[in-house]
Amino acid sequence: MVYVAAIGLYVAHDRQVWLHIVTQLEHVHDEQQSLVKVNSAVAHSIVELQYLLNSNNTKPVYDDIQLDIAAIKAGLPELKKNHPEIIPNIVRFERRAAELDTERSADTLSALRDSEQELNAQLEKLEIVVQNKGDLLSLEYRKVNQNITQVAMMMGFFGIVIFGALVTLCFTRLVSDIQKLEARAVAIVSGYRGKPLEVRRLDEVGGLMRAVNGMHSELLRWEQKKIISWQQRFHRERMAAVGSLAAAVAHEISNPISSISGIAQHTIERIRSHNRPDDETLCDRAGLIVEQTERIASIVRQIADFSAPSSAEAEVLNLNEIVQSTCNFIRFDKRFRGIDVVLDLAPANSLPAVFAVADYSMQVLMNLLINAADAMDGSIGRKPTVRVSTRSVNREIALSVSDNGQGMAAEVLSRAFEESFTTTPVGRGRGIGLYLCKMLIEEMGGRIELESTVGAGTTAQVFLPLQHGQVATG
Repeated sequence: MVYVAAIGLYVAHDRQVWLHIVTQLEHVHDEQQSLVKVNSAVAHSIVELQYLLNSNNTKPVYDDIQLDIAAIKAGLPELKKNHPEIIPNIVRFERRAAELDTERSADTLSALRDSEQELNAQLEKLEIVVQNKGDLLSLEYRKVNQNITQVAMMMGFFGIVIFGALVTLCFTRLVSDIQKLEARAVAIVSGYRGKPLEVRRLDEVGGLMRAVNGMHSELLRWEQKKIISWQQRFHRERMAAVGSLAAAVAHEISNPISSISGIAQHTIERIRSHNRPDDETLCDRAGLIVEQTERIASIVRQIADFSAPSSAEAEVLNLNEIVQSTCNFIRFDKRFRGIDVVLDLAPANSLPAVFAVADYSMQVLMNLLINAADAMDGSIGRKPTVRVSTRSVNREIALSVSDNGQGMAAEVLSRAFEESFTTTPVGRGRGIGLYLCKMLIEEMGGRIELESTVGAGTTAQVFLPLQHGQVATG
């Protein structure tokens, strides 16, 4: 359309030039006709005057001379307008014609003839000038006409070529986009979960691309929900298995522990009933046996309580209790051997309750603790330490897990929450820990932030909403 419009503007411009030349040609033609008409009358008058001077018979020819003079005078105003340079000759002619009206003599006729001859010579020169001007305009007219024709043909030819090239390019791109769309649809079905197609079309193919991208997004969200559901089910089943094992162990060892504790207490009583020098040492050792049996029973109860099924609905929770029970449980993991787990919890009277899912909170904290332990694997020169803290911040409760491990570079930190992204060796992680944490926290209405310095460690901060109607004062 732009090309056709450009051709139209160009042709319109040349057409205006062509019309201007035509107008000038018409003006030249009219001017030439006027000159010819006046010059013919002047030539006829010269012939008549010469005949009159030669015949000595004035009256009959004089009437014809008056008619010729009148014909000449009729064309003089236009000559004065178009050719000011001829005005002196016209003035002389008019003066000689006026003298003829008052005096009909050979001298006045001769003077009139001479003025007409001068006027005739001047008119012939003007005719030549006008004729040359007309010839130039005719030549320019032919050139413009030929130029319009040639340009129209050339532009038409190139227009067809360009239009054909554009149509070919259009269909080539169309085929390419359709093939790309087909390949992406097959890839999505085969498991592709990368970036969506870039849509730069506004037609039906572009709409189809957006539909495929929408299908891709929906499938990705569905798989994310499926992963979260699977992780939740696996977490619950694992904790249930631990709880069942702890309950079975507690049941099996409760009688031996009770027997050992009873024997130790009986031994203490018997020792104290005899007054011997080493009685206190024996009592201390027997008391140590009682203390350790109680510790074993307490550990089994803690494991059973922690592994007990919890509600999957959001509820009012004491975050400090969840942190303490989770940290006590995670200490039994072999990855935490040699790692100091330091709790820096806000006082109970200054930490409002949070509104969250207990199972989600435990799972998030366990994932963050395990990530911290993995980050300190192989650390040299400092004691591996994980610090867990809670505090109130504005209208949220902040849970912070910090380690003094290897830290993360900026490019790794920017991708930390991406699904399936991991820096751990193959077989030690699937790269969904932080991704799952983010999903669970956002589902509870909270958010998570990461700060890391290479060689210094990483801090993960979880912000959870307060119980409805409460305000954090930290």
